[in-house]
Formats: sequence, C-alpha cells, structure tokens
Amino acid sequence: MKNFREALSERVLLFDGAMGTEIYKRGVFINRSYDEVNLTAPEIVKQIHESYVAAGADIITTNTFGANQIRLLPFGLEDRHDEINASAVRLAREAARDKAWVAGSIGPIGTQLSPIGKVSPGEAFFAFKRQANILNEQGVDLFVLETFAHLPELWQAVRAVRSLTNKPIIASLTFRPVSGQDRAMQQNTVRMAIETMRGWSVDVIGTNCCNGPRGVLDIVETMKANTQLPLVAMPNAGMPQVVEGRTLYLAGPEYMAEYARRMAQAGAQVVGGCCGTSPET
Repeated sequence: MKNFREALSERVLLFDGAMGTEIYKRGVFINRSYDEVNLTAPEIVKQIHESYVAAGADIITTNTFGANQIRLLPFGLEDRHDEINASAVRLAREAARDKAWVAGSIGPIGTQLSPIGKVSPGEAFFAFKRQANILNEQGVDLFVLETFAHLPELWQAVRAVRSLTNKPIIASLTFRPVSGQDRAMQQNTVRMAIETMRGWSVDVIGTNCCNGPRGVLDIVETMKANTQLPLVAMPNAGMPQVVEGRTLYLAGPEYMAEYARRMAQAGAQVVGGCCGTSPET
C-alpha cells in the first residue's frame, strides 16, 4: 500500500467504525473487558475487522482502546497487557492484509489526572508508553489516540508515542454535546484546544464520539477555521436513545453517508465512525 502520509495529502481517507458496540451485538456483555476478547473470542474481533475492510475502510483500528495497564487493572488483566495488545495487532493485520492500514488505538486511562484524580501525569505517560511500545513492535502503521476529553492527558499519550516512533499520529478529542447558545462556548473551547495542540508533533487532529454527525460537523468547521493540520471526524451514529430499556443508536446509513460527505466538504481529510456505527453505516 501507499505510504499513509502520502495518501493523506491526496484524498479523503475512510476510517472504520465502532468496535465496542459491534462486540456487544455479538453477545459479549458490558461487564467484561472488551479488549480481552482479543484472547477469548478472537474470531469475533477478526470478523468485525474483515467486515469493515469489505465495506471499504482505508484504516482499521486495533481492539485496544481500553488496553492500557491502568484500565486493565480492575478486570485483573494487568499481567495480560502485552498479550492483549499484541493479539489485537495480529488480528487487525490478518484482516487488513494489503487492503487497509492498521491504526493502533490508544484511549484514555479512565480517570482524571492529579491533582483532581489519583493518577499522576508521569504514571499516565508510562502506561501509554508501555501500550504504544507493544503496538509499535507488532507493526501498526499509525496510531490513533481517541476519545480524549482532557488535553493534559492527550499530551501525555502523544509524548509517549513520540518517544518511541515517528509513525503517524492521529490525535482526537471528544467534546460534550451542546445546543443553542452553548455552541459559542464550545467553539471557544475548540479554538483553545487547537491553540494548545498547534506545536504538537502529530499528523492529524480532530474529534470523535459523544456527538452525533451534526455536532461533529460544527466542531470540524470550527477546527478548519483555526488550523492547517489535516482533520479527522468520527461521530457516533446519532445521539443514543433509550428504547424500552435498551440504548440504541438510530442514525441510518443514508444519514451517516450524507454527513460524511458534508464533513469532507468542510475540510475533514479522514472520516469514520464511533459508537453505534457499523460496516453498513
């Protein structure tokens, strides 16, 4: 395949969609570590990857969003950290073959950093570095640091990856949904985030999760007006709705496709999906 950075400069690239909600659809309950599924039911993970490749994804994401040592600890899985991450890359690589790039997914540690939380920035850095080291050694093509709500934590993840490799980094923030006059406040928050990230050594910045396509489009438009960096946009499949006790994402393929087109027109050079999306959407 062509070099990722080269392709990024030539056309809009398509990320895959959700992994967690797809695993849930296949009968894995939410009280389990979905990262451990790489070991206990690898066929599920590989089939999801293969479905996204068949649907045309240029980039598929390893099933490692929560596979840092801090998030694995409550499940009693810290000692399987390396195995979980290595297996995730292997499964993604087998599905991607030469048709898609494999992005090593790194998510937040699951708690705020000190002084608000109990985890220090240094502890977060070493957790991210340990995970990134396994993903890098196993041969991911790039890294996607996704669903980060706090810039100081995202910075520790960026710093950890960059201490190991010069491979491409996609750094993606999540912003809480807003409406009405709160949108002006969100625009200011987005602009401040862009200003902070301006000097970071990353290839793509953007947003994913929490917001549906309309909210993500608003954020992309604000980002585009404030940076020359390539942008990524990965919305949920609409806002989650509780229907007869079940949490559902109701946005269909046509709706998601229309907003994918709008986000590309607004300046997103990488477009994909987050919670509730599927190979069809």
